[in-house]
Amino acid sequence: MSVIKLKLYVTELENTMSLFDVFEIQRSKTAPPAATPEALTDDTAQPAELVGTVEGPYTINGQDLVFKVNGTQVSVTFVSPDPVAIPDVVDEVNTALTNAALPATASEDSGKLKLETDDNGTQFTLEIISGSAMADLGFTAGQKANGLAAHVPLQVGVYQYEFDDGSGEPSYYYRSRFLNTSNGTYSAWTDWMQGQTAAAVDSANLIVGQVRLASLDGSALPNRKIVIVNTFEPNSADGYGIHGKSVELETDGLGMAETTLVKGSIVDVIFAETSIIRRIQVPDTGTEFDLLDDTLVLDDELEIQRPDLPYAPRRS
Repeated sequence: MSVIKLKLYVTELENTMSLFDVFEIQRSKTAPPAATPEALTDDTAQPAELVGTVEGPYTINGQDLVFKVNGTQVSVTFVSPDPVAIPDVVDEVNTALTNAALPATASEDSGKLKLETDDNGTQFTLEIISGSAMADLGFTAGQKANGLAAHVPLQVGVYQYEFDDGSGEPSYYYRSRFLNTSNGTYSAWTDWMQGQTAAAVDSANLIVGQVRLASLDGSALPNRKIVIVNTFEPNSADGYGIHGKSVELETDGLGMAETTLVKGSIVDVIFAETSIIRRIQVPDTGTEFDLLDDTLVLDDELEIQRPDLPYAPRRS
């Protein structure tokens, strides 16, 4: 489980805020086009929750249930005599959670066992591991749940937003749309995209490089690749060797792309499908910068690559 960071953008903020008030976010554990959307946000933040599918009473005396709360494992061995009523199951699970000092609570939900984290948000999780009582209670091995974050509110004057999926994986895909929480209207979903994992290098030594591309007619230029090549200057930061060869970006539907870079590093920025290559020095101050900023260039501002063609001899 990783913290996956997402960047969300609004281009026409005033117009957007006249129609909507929040971002709604979903994720998929499978890649598009076979995406399987699941909610990551709601009107208010919510806890992780798992509910069994079998109503009590149960024949589980001497059997166990093993599950994890926020990644920490706990085991419950049921000692009440058969048939074990649902209130007794709830009491025994809560006793085990208290003894393990884990922030979760068991309760009854229509005669079934319900597990719920005490805290709200995507970083809070539940996972069923195993146990001889697992099937009797209506759970399956590997069953997982995470909490939900509140929708991301739009703010006057703010065009860029961040969202952290506290229970994500680098392989997951994400999408967002605008939502009006008052009347339920919403925009189209964005394309699926992948986020970024939390960095190993201290965030104080990192900066976000951004680029915005448009076509000749002024419309946003999507699906355009930009490759940032490491020149290994510097070759380390915070005790980590900066040895990755390159980072490849692709502009989204708004013509935007971004990545995190080590402050002060020297990189080559290559714009695919053009002859433009530029060597820049990443700023050593600030939190974000424009990859097209001419003041960062260490040589010719565009360094357009031209083939070495000899002049044709004059014949007249």
